[in-house]
Amino acid sequence: MIAGVSQSKRALPFGTEDLDPNVAVVDTWPKRVRCYVKGCQHVLRAPTRRDKGDVCPDHGIRCHNSWAGATYTYANVRNNAIASPDLLATRIVGHPFKYESHRLGAERSEDMLSWNVFRSLQEAGCLHRVGQFITGDRSRIEPFLYLWGICLTDDDLTPWDLLIDARKRFESNLPVDRPLTEPDIALYLPGRYLILIEAKFTSPNTVYTKGPRASDSSLTLDELLDIYSDRVLRTLDYSVAQKRDRIHYQLWRNMIFSEWMAYMDHARTKPYHVNLVRSGFERASAEEFGSMVRPGVRDCFQRITWEQIYCWCIGEPKLSRLRRYLDTKTAGLTKAFRINSICSQIGETLTRR
Repeated sequence: MIAGVSQSKRALPFGTEDLDPNVAVVDTWPKRVRCYVKGCQHVLRAPTRRDKGDVCPDHGIRCHNSWAGATYTYANVRNNAIASPDLLATRIVGHPFKYESHRLGAERSEDMLSWNVFRSLQEAGCLHRVGQFITGDRSRIEPFLYLWGICLTDDDLTPWDLLIDARKRFESNLPVDRPLTEPDIALYLPGRYLILIEAKFTSPNTVYTKGPRASDSSLTLDELLDIYSDRVLRTLDYSVAQKRDRIHYQLWRNMIFSEWMAYMDHARTKPYHVNLVRSGFERASAEEFGSMVRPGVRDCFQRITWEQIYCWCIGEPKLSRLRRYLDTKTAGLTKAFRINSICSQIGETLTRR
């Protein structure tokens, strides 16, 4: 990437070939940094809580720099998208069913990563491959795609009625004011499978621990188990959960929602909950949560990686753009995914566990 070429003319968001991880801090107060794009000489005010900071006139990014490290945000969310940028900018940003859509321009946004990957798979007609890997169902029918409970099939963008019903069942009378359950990604083939995916990029699976609530918007561990339960549900073992000192609450809520929604759909609809993470991350937390799933239905909870999705794209010309995006994707200006090491094991990766 040559400094001065506008972001709107690029084929993909900035990646490893474009960004310089060696941050040049010019002033400390107010903090000013050199634009993170290689070769760019523009000096920009870094954003703070009170100041949005400067946007690079050549590259359209705000350069954040704090104790948490260096990252950046696109001023125009379209420039962070590799698929359907106008749909994203005009109909997803600000959608009343999407929580915090203003963060979609961020380099580290797991929501933006989810959009780019699963919208690309949908446009290529390859969502069924993910469904096949997770469920073992060999159907080549494309499942419905929901992101954050919004239907992306045929660009419908209506809220998912099954999710609305689940929220009414479990979250109509919460003891604290907090966001309702918002599955990051869902693949749904009526009468066959319903998959809710909790996507993680740079953040971990978070927990509730025994004792008082940690904040004004959190539940206690006892409240979590009491609220998110139903006599028809059989996947999670409550007797095991009640003995635990901590529970990964996002995984718990999504597993409960998945099973209840599948139950309400059809007797033959099988529920699945998936933790989608980077290779090398969240293995222990997934194993810890998975140990609360009853032995006969262990496959209803799974951990898969973004790198595995990259491997599924190999050999499909329509997904070359997605492969390039994942291969060059950054987190904190450095390479985000272990593509090379994972692809060396591609034979094993493409074989269902």
